[in-house]
Amino acid sequence: MSKTRPLFTIILTIFLLTMGAVAQKSESPVVDYFPLRVGDSWTYRSTVGSTEYSQKVLKEEKQADGTVRYLVEKVAGAKVETLFSKAGGWVLMNAERYPEHEALKIDYEPAKQYLKNPLAAGSKWDWQGKDITLTDLEEETEVAGPEDVTVPAGKFRAMKVVTKIIGASAPMTRTNWYADGVGLIKSTTDAGKIKYGWELKDYSFKKKD
Repeated sequence: MSKTRPLFTIILTIFLLTMGAVAQKSESPVVDYFPLRVGDSWTYRSTVGSTEYSQKVLKEEKQADGTVRYLVEKVAGAKVETLFSKAGGWVLMNAERYPEHEALKIDYEPAKQYLKNPLAAGSKWDWQGKDITLTDLEEETEVAGPEDVTVPAGKFRAMKVVTKIIGASAPMTRTNWYADGVGLIKSTTDAGKIKYGWELKDYSFKKKD
């Protein structure tokens, strides 16, 4: 009996340590630089003026193959609706449309690899295809973060994503900064003489102090 008890104690200790490690692993936070929760909204303001636009996740649509697409509405004068999904470590863009202009719409087949998720410094990817205006584009994207970024909505540790775009009226560079759990917090576009940007002003799901 005296020999059995120490053996039982050792086995019990190993079991408890293993279960503790599993529980700790399961409770580790999920990194998400592009949250798509229904009802969440963001407001951005221009870096060169007082113009603003808003973006909101309106609903999720379950597909026949079991995947889920998220309908995101952007209101910037006109409305733009974009369908996103997530699969295989990617945020995918499935479709874009201007509901007030029926001719302006496009379905991406295959889905456009919009953003790696989670983001990792040094990651690269390319995309070729047509945009919503049927313009042929080539994009080269590289992740070059993280950086501390301060915008009207606060200070964030964000991943910097630089995309070079060829095929529009002039080559351009779009730089976006994404914060874990928040999404896009800053964006700049440089197209030669044309330069503009947006910063996150507010968002609906801030943690309360």
